[in-house]
Amino acid sequence: MSPKRTIKARQILADIKSGLSNELLMDKYNVSLNALQNIFRKLLDANALQEGEVEQRLSSTPEKLPVGKQRTLQRNYVFVRLPIYDLENLLSEGLVLDISEEGLQVNGIATKVGEKKGFLVQADYFVDVFPFSFEAECKWASMTEEGEWAAGFKIKSISEGGLEELRKLIRMLSLSD
Repeated sequence: MSPKRTIKARQILADIKSGLSNELLMDKYNVSLNALQNIFRKLLDANALQEGEVEQRLSSTPEKLPVGKQRTLQRNYVFVRLPIYDLENLLSEGLVLDISEEGLQVNGIATKVGEKKGFLVQADYFVDVFPFSFEAECKWASMTEEGEWAAGFKIKSISEGGLEELRKLIRMLSLSD
């Protein structure tokens, strides 16, 4: 059984009040729509939100999610330190928190929504995984309470060899949600 994740109320509350959509909240916090609705209810119960602020959000059902907006691949949470590098500045190192064949969450690399970045993953401590690179687009970005960047990226292009290395990495390094 994987350990229970903690979502900081102050951080998700700020994201809700800033107008992040349910879809972006689900991506950022790696939760299902049902879990997000439970978060809304808990924030209402704690009087952190007013009913009007989440009325429409609570009435959403999974069937109402637009086709193509539903998660198709399982998200995998990385359980060891996995560095990732910005190809434009190899001194800019981040950490991969979760990963799938379609995207990943990275902490420690400054970015903004819509920005495309080239990344290098070099898992030297695993003999079977060769370094690989890919291009990804930032789908969400925010500053954590610790003052560190956190961002979600959708993989836009990766070579066949890179995809094979990514698949090996997912099998070796991650726990499924």
